[in-house]
Amino acid sequence: MKRFTILEYLLLVAAVNTISALTVVERKVAFNFPEEGTPPGGNDLTRQATNISSGITSGVLTGVVPLQTGILPNIVNTGITSGQTCICVPTGRCVTSSTSTTGTSTDGSGQLDVRIVANANTVTTTTTTPSLTPAPSSLISVSITSPTTCQTGLERCCAAGGYQCGLQYPPVANAPAVTNNQASYGEYPWQVVLLGPGDVYVGSGVLINSNHVLTAAHKISDYTSGSRSLKIRLGEWDAASTSEPLPVQEFTVSRYFVHPNFNAANLRNDVALLRLSGTVSLGTTPTIATACLPQTSFNGNRCWVSGWGRNDFLSGAFQSIPKEVDVPIVDTTTCQNALRTTRLGSSFVLDPTSFICAGGELGKDACTGDGGSPLVCPLGGRWYVVGLVAWGIGCGANGIPGVYVNVASYNSWITTTIATA
Repeated sequence: MKRFTILEYLLLVAAVNTISALTVVERKVAFNFPEEGTPPGGNDLTRQATNISSGITSGVLTGVVPLQTGILPNIVNTGITSGQTCICVPTGRCVTSSTSTTGTSTDGSGQLDVRIVANANTVTTTTTTPSLTPAPSSLISVSITSPTTCQTGLERCCAAGGYQCGLQYPPVANAPAVTNNQASYGEYPWQVVLLGPGDVYVGSGVLINSNHVLTAAHKISDYTSGSRSLKIRLGEWDAASTSEPLPVQEFTVSRYFVHPNFNAANLRNDVALLRLSGTVSLGTTPTIATACLPQTSFNGNRCWVSGWGRNDFLSGAFQSIPKEVDVPIVDTTTCQNALRTTRLGSSFVLDPTSFICAGGELGKDACTGDGGSPLVCPLGGRWYVVGLVAWGIGCGANGIPGVYVNVASYNSWITTTIATA
């Protein structure tokens, strides 16, 4: 099993500022799924009706096969005073100089088994005891400092270093058990819920920094005029519950940035950036974090997607607890050839700038209602948002991959918009 240094998953706790636009919700409102036959937000079902002849249907998770290998997703932020990297971790999980089990490491630095799974199709919900191995002297010593900025049951764990995205967190102690391919509590801390008026479920997105969420443009087309309000909830897990083990954070959207070349008919350039009404408090809870933007190709890799969407095309039910599924990234030529065997026909051209493909394995796909959900891939101990659920031909058909927004194509637009708009 791969070991990760303490420095790879410790993060910097931001200085806590007064954030008037932030709502920390101890007792949250259970969100509602749309009535059967009505749009789940954005123009999903409208688009299904108008584009069904061309074979384009919106995406969401089927999740009929469990996952997952490796470790589970995590947290990030930058501190401004101490030069340390800190994070609130479950009490007893911070490795210190006094807890070495090897007898050879005296400074508390080392490598941790953060989470272990039995195999690629089994989710393990039990935690493991951290173990230390001798580490190079260049690793930074770690110590527990006052947990005054951490919630009950968490302690502040620190090491030197700066901001890092896409890192993973130890499992939350006493988290609810999961079954039937459900995502574990806090497993995808960058995944956010988009809620319309009345807390009606609209879709998903991914937190990419403390002020911005990335999602599919088709999910928010009904909200950009400002006539309808959109709320972002972070740290959500059980849609049917009025509380979570740790509080959620909620924001309204202050600005919408839809890619200027978004085409609602063929869903090219189906990407949008949402600016939050306040700053997310990062590093204070294991259930809210950011994912990294991709800098390389992930062709052939196995990646993961999760969401609250229907578990079957059109007739399936929304999920109160998100499902998760692992899917392989499929190259453009293979995907285009597969899609040409469907009702799209032999002349269909898949735009490689707008789209990437993943899946094509029986019963493992994204499906109706959860467009905007992040497709994340691990690399070097960190997690990257490689795609956003966009569209597909049915759900989970053997040999027919699902189609996702190609996030890497929009890195420049994303960073420029954040910096200048």
